[in-house]
Amino acid sequence: MNWTLERLLPTFDKREHHSRLIHAPQDRVWDTLMDLRAGDLPVTLGLMRVRGGPSAWVKGIDVGAHEGMDLRVLDSMAPREMAADPPHEVVLGDIARYVALRPSRPEIERGDPEAFAGFAEPGWSKVVMNFRLTPEGDGTLLSTETRVLATDASARRAFALYWGVMRAGSGLIRHDILRAIEKKTRTP
Repeated sequence: MNWTLERLLPTFDKREHHSRLIHAPQDRVWDTLMDLRAGDLPVTLGLMRVRGGPSAWVKGIDVGAHEGMDLRVLDSMAPREMAADPPHEVVLGDIARYVALRPSRPEIERGDPEAFAGFAEPGWSKVVMNFRLTPEGDGTLLSTETRVLATDASARRAFALYWGVMRAGSGLIRHDILRAIEKKTRTP
């Protein structure tokens, strides 16, 4: 693949990495990742309700009734797919001002790796994440890495405050995704 994390964001301010060994072949893990649905992620749905505020808490008290439950996870995340090398890796990216309840985004094509890599306008945070699948023994090591780079010192300070509050939730979401994939690969 031409667009790895190293090429898109070789330097970064923040980084998070999680992995899980899944006892299933790489192709099955890939297919499960590609088809994972929002409804498969109870922890993530709960965190999204908290972030959405009281109106989101009232909606969907019954998790099964929550809007968007059938959305593919990779389609429902803020970062958009920028590159994929099936069944080895998918890379997603986003540029935003994350400190707002509803983050704003610059007027560039989302999901375009060239636009992402070349973007340097002050005041923004660039986020890139991947899911990488590596055969290991009779299973697959599924890992995910998230990198963040602010485009200037002011954005870096703002994102550091945001990250201090949101990092734990971000980690819980990544673990929820890894756990759901493991569970679904065990289900016939």
